[in-house]
Amino acid sequence: MTINIAIATYDAIVLGCDSLSSQVEQAIMPFRNGVGFARDADGNELIDSMGQRVVSMAHMRPYVSNVFGGAQKMFCLFEDDDTSVAAVTAGMATLGGVTIAGVAARFKKRNSAEQKTFRTVREVAEAFLTHVRVEWEIQVDYDNADEEMRPYFPDVQFIIGGYGTDDASAMVFKISVKSLTVEEQFVWPSRSGTCFAGQSDFVERLLVGVDQRIINDVEGAIHQVMAAHSEMTAQALLDRLKAAGVALPEGFTFDTPDFPVQLPWFENVASIDFGNLPTQYAVDLAELLVNLQSGVQRFATGVATVGGRTHIGVLKRGEKFAMLNEPKLVHNHTGYSHDL
Repeated sequence: MTINIAIATYDAIVLGCDSLSSQVEQAIMPFRNGVGFARDADGNELIDSMGQRVVSMAHMRPYVSNVFGGAQKMFCLFEDDDTSVAAVTAGMATLGGVTIAGVAARFKKRNSAEQKTFRTVREVAEAFLTHVRVEWEIQVDYDNADEEMRPYFPDVQFIIGGYGTDDASAMVFKISVKSLTVEEQFVWPSRSGTCFAGQSDFVERLLVGVDQRIINDVEGAIHQVMAAHSEMTAQALLDRLKAAGVALPEGFTFDTPDFPVQLPWFENVASIDFGNLPTQYAVDLAELLVNLQSGVQRFATGVATVGGRTHIGVLKRGEKFAMLNEPKLVHNHTGYSHDL
C-alpha cells in the first residue's frame, strides 16, 4: 500500500508520496467477523468433491507479509523543452523483477532513443499505460489465466501530471493498469484541486470530511434498514386487509419502491483555494497529507504499509521536473582505521 497525492494550482503541480514497499499476499480468513464457511441458500455448509468444507472467494483480502523502506514511487516519464510529465505509483511494486520506477525509466529511455515526442500529457499517459500493461500481463500470466481469476489480479495505479506543449493548463490523470482506464482529474474550469490514490482514508477524512469506507458502510446499513422496514410495512398492510375481510387474488404480491439514499456527504469539504496556492504552500500541503497518512499508520494495529521518507516533486511549465531535497547514497561505516 502507499499514499499518492497530486495538487494542481494555477502555477504548478505538486506530487507527493511515501516510500514504503510492502509484500502482499491474497488470503481468505473465513473466521474473521463471524463469516465462517460457505453455505447454500438453505444455510447448509458447502462440501467439495473431496469432502472438504468450502470458503468463499468473496472474502479474499490482501495480507501484508513484509515491508521495506526506500521505495522509489515518484519518477519522470517524459521531458523535452516544452513538455514535462511525471508520475507517482501505488499497487504492485515490481513487474518482472524490475521496480515500477525501473519500468518507467525504460519507457523514458526508449522514447528518447526513438526520438519520440509527445505534445500533450494525455498522450504520455496513454503510451505509458500501453507500455506497463504489456509488462503487467506477463507478470500475472494474463493470457493463460482463467477468466474468473482475472478480477482478483493485483493492480498497478498511477497519478500522472504535467504540462504538454498543446495543453492550455496543468493536466492530471489517474491510471489503472488492470482496468485499462485513463481518467482526467480537475475537469472543472479552474483546472485546480487535489486528488489521491492508494491508502488515503485519513487524507479523505481531513479534506472531504468522510472516507469512502464510511460512506459504503453507512449507505449499506441504511439500505438494510429500509429493506427490512419496507418488508414489515408490506406485511402489515396485507394483514390489515385480510383482517378487514378484503379478498385478495390468489398469488397476489407487490413490491415496495426502492428509495435511493442521497446523503450530504460532500457538503463539508475543506475550503481550500487550490488554484491560488503559492507553490510553497502546495508543497507544504502535500507534505501534510502524506505525513498524516503515514503518521496514523505508525500507531495503527498491524503492519504499517504507509510511511518512510516523504517524497515531493514539482512540475512547472517550461521547467524540468524537480524532486525536492532528495538524499544521496552515503557510506558512513568506513572501518576502524585511525589514519588522519
